[in-house]
Amino acid sequence: MKDIFRLFGYARGLYKYVIFVAIAGVLIALLDMIAPFVIKFATDAISLSISSKTALKLDYLILLLIILAISYISSAILGNINGYIGDVLAAKMRFKLSCVYYDHLLILPQSYYDNENTGKIISRLDRAIADVTRFINMFSNVLLQMLLTVVISVGVMLWYSWEIAIIVVLQIPIYIYITMLTSKKWQKMEDDKNQYLDIARGRFSEVIGNIRLVKSFGTERRESRFFAKNFNQTVGITKYQSKYWHSMDTIRSLVQVSVYIIVYAILFWRAAKGQITMGDLILIITLLQQTSRPMQNMSFFVDMYQRAVANSKDYAKVMLETPEIAKKGGEKITSNVARVEYEDVTFAYDDKPIIRNVSFAIEPGEKLALVSASGGGKTTLSNLLMKLYSPNSGKISINNKNIADLNTNALRSKIATVFQDAILFSGTVRENIAYANPKASNKDIERAARVANAFGFINELENGFDTMVGERGVKLSGGQRQRIAIARAILKDAPVLILDEATSALDSYAEHEVQKALDRLMKGRTTLIIAHRLSTIANVDKIVTLKDGKIDEIGTPFELAKTNGIYSQLLDIQVSATKDTKKKLQKFDIAG
Repeated sequence: MKDIFRLFGYARGLYKYVIFVAIAGVLIALLDMIAPFVIKFATDAISLSISSKTALKLDYLILLLIILAISYISSAILGNINGYIGDVLAAKMRFKLSCVYYDHLLILPQSYYDNENTGKIISRLDRAIADVTRFINMFSNVLLQMLLTVVISVGVMLWYSWEIAIIVVLQIPIYIYITMLTSKKWQKMEDDKNQYLDIARGRFSEVIGNIRLVKSFGTERRESRFFAKNFNQTVGITKYQSKYWHSMDTIRSLVQVSVYIIVYAILFWRAAKGQITMGDLILIITLLQQTSRPMQNMSFFVDMYQRAVANSKDYAKVMLETPEIAKKGGEKITSNVARVEYEDVTFAYDDKPIIRNVSFAIEPGEKLALVSASGGGKTTLSNLLMKLYSPNSGKISINNKNIADLNTNALRSKIATVFQDAILFSGTVRENIAYANPKASNKDIERAARVANAFGFINELENGFDTMVGERGVKLSGGQRQRIAIARAILKDAPVLILDEATSALDSYAEHEVQKALDRLMKGRTTLIIAHRLSTIANVDKIVTLKDGKIDEIGTPFELAKTNGIYSQLLDIQVSATKDTKKKLQKFDIAG
């Protein structure tokens, strides 16, 4: 229950809706109590008229009918208004919880996403929001009103017959006790079911996102079987869960039936003995019916409540994840010239050392290439510069300012990135280039495209800059995607550039076109290159080779070509170009 209240805490500003629903529920419950009393008074009047053989007071009966009509109409109108407010409350709750969840995900550290599946993250949101808002909608529209009706009905019964009221009330703790016994086991099964759902939906998301890979390997049937196998596990759990729940619900129903049989027996006996009037009998029976309906529906309410509790746990668990430490009030870099320096930097991921005591500097406008075996720490060093992770020790500085003390958003605004696999959003070419600066003019976007050597092919597209690129840019070739990514980096116009070399997977023509764009992009910028081609490495100002997470050599391409170190060995391997040497190049992520 605490997780549901925590979710209410995230949905600030909705209390006025909750208060209205609560007040309306009280009024509706009171209006619903008018009918039993009107029927009682009418019955007593008719019985008295028959027994005394006197004429009925028609004005009295008409007054009762008017009161009855007003109560029914008022209850119907207020009930529908309350239902509308309840629907709005649920919709606003859904909106706010989704936004809060999304905003929190955006500030979680990179390490969280390293260990999570995208499909699972989305599945948890959908499941939690759906069940929690459904419960809130039900609570506001139905449950609160019914609970108040039970309380008021029992209160009135207490006035007429305290024995009957006590017997009716006694079933409630028994009902709650049986429900509590059921609930813990039910929620455990719900957790197990959710695990399989997350696996199935997580894989579903991955497969749809990588559908070309799936089709190219012809694994559609295998993926279908994997999805069906895990989803089918939820069917088995649901069958057992439902059987268990309804068997316990049968016990609850038997308790309720037993209670009402006893109460009816008492009422019939007292009416036969003349201890209560026919009007009293009908009043109490009507009140009993008003208490029986909520009790009969309680199993449905409890089922909804348990789903909300079980699925709000996953939501709350994500919300309790510690966000990345984003420096908001720190210093900002004002200069458009940047000197980057790593000083004795050490970093371990999950207690596995990746970088050990690394120190080097990149001077303003200098191009520095990182070379290491696969998994040697190249990408980690670039991630540390963007503050996606924090060093375990040592520091990274820009213009002699420790980036740990810098405003995080301001720091990242000074760094442009071009990844090996160009990342585009579904949308237009224009939107993807302008992602770096949404306020950029069309003139600036076109200028960036020209510099990126992309203007020509963009104009040849069906709708030019307004052409939809498809999810992840699927409608464009690899070289076209890369040039759009480069245009995006150009438009950002940041002094620091991180280049996860974008030409290694391209054909020779595309590579030539992209390389020309990269040369223009790197001009005058402090550039950190994660090297994948020896041709690129040969054209940098400085090379840093890494071995076992430590620096092996630092120097210019000319200097390191003579040392018999890693770079020199790679050059020799490239010349020999045998099958074995190609494997060695692959070990270093080098395309040749």
